Amino acid sequence: MDCNFNRVRLCGRISSDPALSHVNHGETFYRFVLSVQRLSGQCDDLPVIVPRQLLRACPLGRGDAAAVTGQLRSFNNRSGQGRRLIISVFAQTLERGSGVPCNRIQLGIWDARQIASFERICDAVHRHGAKIFVQLHHGGREAPPAINGGRQAMAPSVELNSVIGRDTILPREMTIEDIDRLVGLFVQAALNAQAAGADGVEIHGAHGYLLQQFLSPYTNKRTDEYGGSMENRCRFLVRILQGIREVVEPGFVVGARINGNDFVEGGNDQDACVEIAKYLEPYVDYFNVSCGVYASAATMIEPCYSPEGWRSGFVKAIKSQVSVPIIAVNTVKHPQFAEQLLQEGVSDFVGMSRMHIADPYLVQKAMAGREDLIRKCLGCMNCNKSVVAGRTLHCALNPVAGHEVTFGDDKLVKNGNGRKVAVVGGGPAGMQAALLMKKRGFEPVIFEASGTLGGSAILASKAPCKHMAQEFVDTQIAEMQEYGIEVHLNTPGTVARIQTLEPYCVVVACGGNQIIPGVPGADRDNVYYIEDVLLGKVRFAGKKIAVIGGGHVGLEVAHYLCADNQVTVVEMQKEVGTSIYRTAKYKLLSLLQENGVEILTQHALAGVGEGTVALKQLPGGETVSVDADIVVMALGNRPDKAYEDKLAAAFDKVIVVGDATKAGTMADATKAAYEKCFYI
Repeated sequence: MDCNFNRVRLCGRISSDPALSHVNHGETFYRFVLSVQRLSGQCDDLPVIVPRQLLRACPLGRGDAAAVTGQLRSFNNRSGQGRRLIISVFAQTLERGSGVPCNRIQLGIWDARQIASFERICDAVHRHGAKIFVQLHHGGREAPPAINGGRQAMAPSVELNSVIGRDTILPREMTIEDIDRLVGLFVQAALNAQAAGADGVEIHGAHGYLLQQFLSPYTNKRTDEYGGSMENRCRFLVRILQGIREVVEPGFVVGARINGNDFVEGGNDQDACVEIAKYLEPYVDYFNVSCGVYASAATMIEPCYSPEGWRSGFVKAIKSQVSVPIIAVNTVKHPQFAEQLLQEGVSDFVGMSRMHIADPYLVQKAMAGREDLIRKCLGCMNCNKSVVAGRTLHCALNPVAGHEVTFGDDKLVKNGNGRKVAVVGGGPAGMQAALLMKKRGFEPVIFEASGTLGGSAILASKAPCKHMAQEFVDTQIAEMQEYGIEVHLNTPGTVARIQTLEPYCVVVACGGNQIIPGVPGADRDNVYYIEDVLLGKVRFAGKKIAVIGGGHVGLEVAHYLCADNQVTVVEMQKEVGTSIYRTAKYKLLSLLQENGVEILTQHALAGVGEGTVALKQLPGGETVSVDADIVVMALGNRPDKAYEDKLAAAFDKVIVVGDATKAGTMADATKAAYEKCFYI
């Protein structure tokens, strides 16, 4: 919102149909609600009053992007309970989509008005002796109308963009005038970055964004000077790089991010990417090598199923053919592995973006030799999931990420004064709660009924490719040892035991109880639960196994079992893995398919027999029989409400977090623990 002498401009989306407001001096006025997004991702719903002639000149309705220029007006509402100040905007101009930010979760620097904000960012970085580059990109066909101000996406060619988990997008073909205009905008953005104090810019020509769309024959079907040959496909990017070179100062760094492989049929393979790098080398100071496009997204921002350093070959191939420095992203999670890549000559720099989200103090801890205290990225994709959904960044390991203004350490109220806090449950949520309470000056005491800390994360770590969950547990344990937090293992948190502490409050983080289906045969000897399987209490080989439940855990149990057994996953809903982010889900389902796992959706368990399970087809279908020597229940947990009620009756302050309140992900658990314990 811009404000100058009671003149405001609001950009957002209309969230209600315009309705008659009032008639004054023969003129009709309408009212609608404009939803305006904050930087935090939350929205403010602001009432707008608009004269009929404006609405007739620019007919708008619910869901439309709009820009409103007008005046703030207010009055005191005396009806209802007490007096309330009501503020609305009286519209003087109304525009369709105009001024609506493209992607509200990304920064912009194409406009001179954005320089001042970037100056503050650059100054903050420089105060710590670091360098800062601004990455410049355009989404092209990856910018649908929903994040593009209602405008149609554009691309080198009219090619359908049908990406898993996304609505099909048909872009328009860019004209020469479009290309010329964008060259100018990229150059201006680089100039603005320089004016803001940045040390350089990186032009994003990878990942299926606009410039890479021109580079790749997968998306570039043009027959003019911007299509066909490799030189023509590079022309757009070369013009941008040359244009920037002509206007920036000599010491200003200009780099490019490129693919080492598109991983799509008809795209650039490794050899083609090497040739592109060789062609572009005279125009850049360095390359940042990644890979993948949105159609191969699991290779672009990889989930946990991709091993650390798996891209090394693509990076090394480019480095061997160019002389400029190379930055490589290789799903690097450990500082020691990063050092290994440098020593082996794979790259000159190592990118660890998601690692820095998980732990902003990664470098300091590594330099101090305290790798044990580094929270290492799980590859859970929660960060990408939250951002793509248009929400504020959310990390499973770092609940402060994206919420630093609200929940940063400098905002902590340190009012503990040594008072005791009982934490029941030593899983990720319980340990996170204990660490936060310790920082606030309380003395947390953890009661864990089992012999180990970690809770559900221990189970998760046993599935293939999920070992990082164990590393997170180990890190939390190291953090608690560093803070001297008291832990009692093999010690259930009974009311009597907790009362001996005389606690200021009780944090319940003990998870829930397994859901046991009420069907005939559920108690047979051939029925097991995920704990039995993942903890190695039982082992199977050469068996036909039915996994009941196609959620995240059920699919990973199937992955765990499918190497030595014939596995069928049974799910009641229309699809499996509804809570899994699309790229991770795609990769996991691909692995299951490769191992012959059968998936039955819209089937409910009706009974367990000798060597079979009875399944009812949904909705209201017949009952079918499926061969199964072994049945594994993966139906999740439900909170122990009776235990919670006991604690609530015995103590004044009881806070319930994690699966103890609602079954969810590790990200949900750590976030709830942090936020609920922040203001106690």
